[in-house]
Amino acid sequence: MLGYCVEAVLQRVEVEIRFARERQEYPERYAGSSDDGPLAVWTSNNNKMEIAELMLGIYLAKVLHTPDGMLMEYREVIRLAERAFGVKISNHRELKRDIFKRTNELVIFLKRLIFLIEQERDKKDA
Repeated sequence: MLGYCVEAVLQRVEVEIRFARERQEYPERYAGSSDDGPLAVWTSNNNKMEIAELMLGIYLAKVLHTPDGMLMEYREVIRLAERAFGVKISNHRELKRDIFKRTNELVIFLKRLIFLIEQERDKKDA
């Protein structure tokens, strides 16, 4: 068991080193900073939970990769959203846990998005 833990730590360190080297070699990929301001403003009362739910879906779809081809971790996907929307989601692990603990509706925001898309399609078909 200890061997697995050590191996996991070493793999994580290797990923972080690779990421740091990539930032040094290709600074243009990381040119923007949080000082540049958000790309958009999320205007709802429950923005952090909605962003966490959306990013969790994107993370689980396994469609986002780093420029060097590595599958992005959940926290990296959250960082993208933080940068894009100018919010700090320091409790993203708790939000993820809360999403999975839901008993009635697991994905409230994503279901709302599906409904809105289908509603728009129906309006265009009418």
